[in-house]
Amino acid sequence: MTSPAMGNLSGYPETQALVRDVLDVWPDHEDYLARSMGARSDGQMATTEEVAAATRRLIAGRERHFAEGYKWTCDQLRQEELFFHREGRYRLATFADAEAEVYSRPEYMEPYVSGLLLTQALWYNHLGTFDMFLDRVLRPTREPFDYLEIGPGHGLAVFFAAQHPHVRSVAAWDVSATSLAETRKALDTLGVSKPVDLTEVDILSAAEPDQQYDLIVISEVLEHLEQPQTAVRFLKTALKPGGRLFVNVPINSPSPDHIYLFSTPDEVSALVEAAGLTIEASELYATQARPIEKAIKNRISVSVGLTARAA
Repeated sequence: MTSPAMGNLSGYPETQALVRDVLDVWPDHEDYLARSMGARSDGQMATTEEVAAATRRLIAGRERHFAEGYKWTCDQLRQEELFFHREGRYRLATFADAEAEVYSRPEYMEPYVSGLLLTQALWYNHLGTFDMFLDRVLRPTREPFDYLEIGPGHGLAVFFAAQHPHVRSVAAWDVSATSLAETRKALDTLGVSKPVDLTEVDILSAAEPDQQYDLIVISEVLEHLEQPQTAVRFLKTALKPGGRLFVNVPINSPSPDHIYLFSTPDEVSALVEAAGLTIEASELYATQARPIEKAIKNRISVSVGLTARAA
């Protein structure tokens, strides 16, 4: 008998395999995955398959390990959600707190980061904003462009950017040399042949950039910063005239290392506009494709994707 989570995945073998990897470890997660997959459009499913294919290359030979990390990560998130809905705030408030409790602890970071990788394909809201980036920001670009990403993580967005036929240069910055080493390892595993410049940069204290870019991506980063407004103002200086900034940030999204709480999409828009950028497009994706207005009212996580342009 076909399981509910697999029922709508005919024609998407990489997605099926990734879902199966998780269900082998966590069969009780089936209803969640069925709802997540069932809410997607054909276009979103095509993106899901691409992301799942890249993800499976990264986890090859360690599928069970990553699936166990995914379950562990979801367990941690549930605890953070309980605190958030009880207290009305994120549990941590400073980068020093996150460094002490999360980033400095390899035994915590390893399963956490492993689990987050799988969410890119499995969670509706994460896939929704990635689909926006891939289908409506990156791929429609028809002129040669220089690309920069802040906080590249496992390198999925960099991987797709490096394949674009019109990309001139690809760069990524992160505050952590350790994270950049993991990004480099992931890009090598994915077979990225185009040179990618990975540089250790703290955008909260960096000097004026010595290069400007046509497209800058900052995805799932601003909520980790004490002063996200400083980061966006700095990135505006790194944009060429007419350059675009793609922002992906969650609101009402408690996680072990989230320290800056955005409560509404308008707060995200105001932050970007205050830096002197003009918003051209925005999209909202709630957990499990819940209605946006209800999700915001009930303080359920919503991913905000927006594109803004420099004058």
